[in-house]
Amino acid sequence: MARFLCTIMLESRSFVTGLTILVLGFAWLPPSTAVAATTKDKAARQLQTEAMQTDYAETNFKKAEQKLKKAIGQCGTAHCSNEVVGELHRDLATVYIAGLKQNAKAKTELKQALKANPDLKLNDDFATPELRKLFKELGGHDATAEVEEKAEKPKEKKDESCDSESGTCLEEEPAKGDSSSSKGAKNWLSLNFQQDLLLFSGKDQVCGSGTSPDAENYSCFVGDAPFNGTISSGPGNHVAGGLGRGTMRLLVGFDRLLTSNLGLGLRVGYAFGGRPAGADKFFPMHLELRANYWFGSAPFEGSSVRPYLSLSGGLAEVDGKVSVEYYDQNNAKKTVDAWRKTGKGFAGLAFGVMVPFAGNNGIVPELRAMQMFGASGTVFALSIGYARGF
Repeated sequence: MARFLCTIMLESRSFVTGLTILVLGFAWLPPSTAVAATTKDKAARQLQTEAMQTDYAETNFKKAEQKLKKAIGQCGTAHCSNEVVGELHRDLATVYIAGLKQNAKAKTELKQALKANPDLKLNDDFATPELRKLFKELGGHDATAEVEEKAEKPKEKKDESCDSESGTCLEEEPAKGDSSSSKGAKNWLSLNFQQDLLLFSGKDQVCGSGTSPDAENYSCFVGDAPFNGTISSGPGNHVAGGLGRGTMRLLVGFDRLLTSNLGLGLRVGYAFGGRPAGADKFFPMHLELRANYWFGSAPFEGSSVRPYLSLSGGLAEVDGKVSVEYYDQNNAKKTVDAWRKTGKGFAGLAFGVMVPFAGNNGIVPELRAMQMFGASGTVFALSIGYARGF
């Protein structure tokens, strides 16, 4: 009997010891998890600070987006506190709505932010009216906006003379402002460089005293001096057909969006590389009116590539030269520059794209076909430009 009681006591002591070790093990688990989360919070906040205080403040919105996405990825599903996860999604929504003009993505990020932390507050340093409005619509509590609303209420009560129509106008003004900001810039300034390519057709007798009537828009030069030499009859003095490099021009443009897809514009500029002065002078000015159609649904609301078609017309002259071989009176083979003049009126059709970057900035390559009037001719033009919206 004594041996049996002793065995029971020993088994009870082993059970109590094991239970104590198990309890102590569980007791140590929460601090370890908290330490890991704190470490992840610190790394995520460092990326958050770099993204908002440096990249976003310097309008490097793409870099800010990348760093915030990286921080969210590092946090994963349970490696950061809910407070930090909410702030990361909130700041990413700020970049989308105020910097990259991607409102749909901003709405998604705000939903994630409030899901992670329902008590989330906006950062007053970066919050825009549009962000505050969306935050409130999704159920967020914005104390700053409520204080501003309370401060404005007495002003509305004082205006007792306003009728229902004026009250409606007061309510519509903020909405109108929000709409214009979400649609992106409507006015665009641009600087463009254009290379003209002139289409030459086959012509005989383009230089000398026996110039063909078909070559009346040609003038021949030796260097910058008009050609006055004698050309013997026979082979040579012929321009072969083909495409040749012509004048170049710098153009400054202004375009205005009338709707989300239709715009009107004006370009003025200066052409260089024209023919030397002869019987008449090269016309270097470029004046142009254009209408642009932008493909896609609200193309200026996002940051994707924006293709367009353009119709244009105006005043310009395009010149190009080719080398012509001829034989002089001594039957010696020589060359002379034959310049062709086209213009001074034109109509054009162009296809181009705007490649946006850093908000309302864009690179604009364009290919255009132009029919010249006056001195008739066909021209193709390649241009590259930089555009800035406001």
